[in-house]
Amino acid sequence: MSREAVSTTTDAGFELRIEGAVARISLARAEAMNALTDRFWGALSESIERIDATPSVRALVITAVGSHFCAGMDLDFFAAVREHESAEPGRYREWLRRKIQYLQRPMDQLEALRVPVIACTQGACIGAGLDLVCAADIRLCTADAFFSVHEINVAITADLGVLQRLPQLIAPSVVQDLALTGRRFAAAEALTHGFVSHVADDVTALHAHAGELAARIGGLSPLAVLGTKHALVRQRRRAIGEGLDYMTAWNAAMFPTADIPVAIAAQRKREAASFDDLLP
Repeated sequence: MSREAVSTTTDAGFELRIEGAVARISLARAEAMNALTDRFWGALSESIERIDATPSVRALVITAVGSHFCAGMDLDFFAAVREHESAEPGRYREWLRRKIQYLQRPMDQLEALRVPVIACTQGACIGAGLDLVCAADIRLCTADAFFSVHEINVAITADLGVLQRLPQLIAPSVVQDLALTGRRFAAAEALTHGFVSHVADDVTALHAHAGELAARIGGLSPLAVLGTKHALVRQRRRAIGEGLDYMTAWNAAMFPTADIPVAIAAQRKREAASFDDLLP
């Protein structure tokens, strides 16, 4: 592969660009707050494989166009997931299990990637967007950024890795607070808890700082960088893998529930949702 290659995947909602030692993935659905479609995950997986197979790349920088990094899953995705709901229950659950694994795979690939991953966020970074950046090695954001384990707000138990990776990144009580309430936490709080290592004034400064980090990493021994990254990631991989397996089984059994359309409808109307109690 050449030292400079450009691949635009507009139907998947992002652009991959490889320039010398730095690969860049930029979410590119600004009109939809970079919400992630079903097509996104397969294309992202292919792009990560391409980066890993390009020896000249020393770092991956993930960014987004527009005012917001990512609003999570495109809500139309959940309607598509119900496409096979009328099938025989066992077969539907088996299909759903594979679907969840398909969505989880890119985050696992980012952790296993031979080069460090730097995630740059501005504005909203919620739901599946947060799952994505939790799999990065270095997280940076702008002063206006905010984060949320948003799945619980739409009656879903998060299953793409945030519940497994966030406890490896910040204090347990803080994780419980964020995961059980779905509340937003802003850039200042993210920095205080060590979730991000740098807060920039604006997107220009954010991308400049990421470029400086990528350049510094690019000047180091790629073998030493690889060994260091994998040593750090290895400490948490077993627990994450077991947790992801559990979440795959849980959501394959529990999803979808009647609570999900209630929660999504209430969110669209900006109203409070009402849910039935659990059975005694």
